[in-house]
Amino acid sequence: MKNFKHPKTSRQEALRLILDRSRFQSRVEILPVREALGRVTAQEVLAVNTLPNSPVSRMDGIAIKFANLSGELSNSCNWRYGADYVFCNTGVGIPGDFDTVILIEDVEIDETGELRILSIPQAGQYIRPAGEIMRAGDVLVPEYSCLSPLHLGLLSTGGADEIPVLSKPRVAVLPTGNELVPVGSKPPRGKTVESNGIMMEAQIKIMGGEPHLYPIIRDDPNELVKALRDALAWADMVILNGGSSKGTDDRALEVLETVGEILVYEMNSGPGKHTTLTIAGSKPIVGTVGPTIGAVYAMEWFVRPLICKYLFQPMIEPERLKVKLLDDIPAAMEFAWLEVRQINGFYAAKQIGRLAPLSRQLQSNATLIMSKESKGYKAGEIAEVELRCADLAALNSPLAKAGVLERISQRIKPDRLSQSF
Repeated sequence: MKNFKHPKTSRQEALRLILDRSRFQSRVEILPVREALGRVTAQEVLAVNTLPNSPVSRMDGIAIKFANLSGELSNSCNWRYGADYVFCNTGVGIPGDFDTVILIEDVEIDETGELRILSIPQAGQYIRPAGEIMRAGDVLVPEYSCLSPLHLGLLSTGGADEIPVLSKPRVAVLPTGNELVPVGSKPPRGKTVESNGIMMEAQIKIMGGEPHLYPIIRDDPNELVKALRDALAWADMVILNGGSSKGTDDRALEVLETVGEILVYEMNSGPGKHTTLTIAGSKPIVGTVGPTIGAVYAMEWFVRPLICKYLFQPMIEPERLKVKLLDDIPAAMEFAWLEVRQINGFYAAKQIGRLAPLSRQLQSNATLIMSKESKGYKAGEIAEVELRCADLAALNSPLAKAGVLERISQRIKPDRLSQSF
């Protein structure tokens, strides 16, 4: 008979344990700058170019030799184009010993070509000296910077053609279960389609990882151990999906104890309560539950932070939002999936039942997790919820550093109170 009395761990403590014990050997590859969007620099990148490489004009106007100006401006009427002044454009080099720019709005040139200056300039005004933008050897982008479009433009300007970046972390996904059939197969009675692997593969790509989805592995301890060891030889981290060791055929804990040290047997509350966390040598194994929503949470809460650690990126904490609840939520539920919408200027949340069809569950964009002290909520009360964004590439990518709530709000639909919500 199986032992169900394993210790339960809070989500925060579980994350701390797996992050503390995971040790990654990040690899490096060389990429063309134009292919490096969203990648993380492996070292600081230095400028090759000095820019500007000669004095240039900051504004459109004329360039003059300041020493030619007398106390009065009347002498400019005799100036000759090319000898005493030249036209100049923003960012364009200024020839010879011209050293001061006058805005085009501050000069007049009549039909005979006679020049009149309308205001006395300051010596050297509107001149950008050589090297003001950058000098060869300057640091353009620091080590472990996640590259944005602006970074790519800066690197290109500085003369960087190819740059060293961290290779994407390798993440192996192992779907398990005798009840599973491959995508594209019509499941016989009592079977179901293995779709979590497709979902996880996509999430890993969004999070900045390189996934490898294994074929379905049956609930046979020897097969599972062999597959795990094979995955650990290639991957930086492994996801074992399905098998919480509660069903008669589930052998996950037995297998995990064979290949590594289980740090977390079970969470102290849902969703994804039966998620496990194991360390094999220095590599993490995240054991996710079979139900899709629980698996999604495990990916968001544990896999994404592990990928961030590999890439030396800060973790993105879930955004929180105060909402008005439209349903009673008893404390005994531990957590509730919610659909948050903006209604008449405020945020309201409707509960999505755990027995609702998966298509309805996937409309959840927030989670209410009860504290131990919570006595539950009544409809109409205000509660603080965690916003979910598993399907938003902007949040899961390391590129996301700020403005998360604004991006999430795109998924919170404005609506009016209706029978359907």
